[in-house]
Amino acid sequence: MPRLTLALAAFALTVASQTTQAQDTPDGKWHGGLSVSGALASGNSSSKTLAANADASLATAEDKLSLYGIANYGRNKNAGVDTTTADLLRVGGRYDFNLGPQWFSFGGAEGETNKAGGVRDRYSLNGGLGYHLVKDDATNWDIFSGLGYTATRLTDGSEANGAQVLFGEESSHKVSETTTLKQRLVYYPGGGDLGNRATFDAGLATQILGGWTLNAGLASRYSSRVPVGTKKTDNLFTVGFGYKF
Repeated sequence: MPRLTLALAAFALTVASQTTQAQDTPDGKWHGGLSVSGALASGNSSSKTLAANADASLATAEDKLSLYGIANYGRNKNAGVDTTTADLLRVGGRYDFNLGPQWFSFGGAEGETNKAGGVRDRYSLNGGLGYHLVKDDATNWDIFSGLGYTATRLTDGSEANGAQVLFGEESSHKVSETTTLKQRLVYYPGGGDLGNRATFDAGLATQILGGWTLNAGLASRYSSRVPVGTKKTDNLFTVGFGYKF
């Protein structure tokens, strides 16, 4: 990924967090959070942007079900010309089953559309094995690897389907009583038309009153195969308010 993306990732790892400590509690109840941010401008030119992200999980001593979604919409009007600057929607989920104190198996699915980024639609199914490197009250850190199937249609009309390996790591850290840190990095080396992909996510949620939080987040996506004239890397940095449950 370009140096800017790596710098943003390092910055996010240093200062970003999300309220994930409660989400990993194996109490058999749903825990999660929702954050929303946006902007509206008018005058010689007008623009509007809206970003939202949500995640929820249900964990027991034997397994965990995780659901997530991210949306980003942006539109700009200048000299009477309307331009869509962002229209990202990504939803997915993963089921983990503990094979012992350290090892676990998983299966996941994800769907995405990002026409401004060159992706008309992308669907993927995957499964594999993971390992808990650290798992205590303050830190959870996992590594995982697996194999999946990806089907992609780009905005230039081309398609790419096939099997794809994945390698990843994710962690959450309790920084203080009101702030925790979460990050996730996944790399998809692909052959042929699929190309290589990488995703990085991090976020910040600091509790301010009751379940209400102040949030900042970073979502970075890299793809080696994009339509002509489209950048290979997309970065979304957001600041807004949220609620955790």
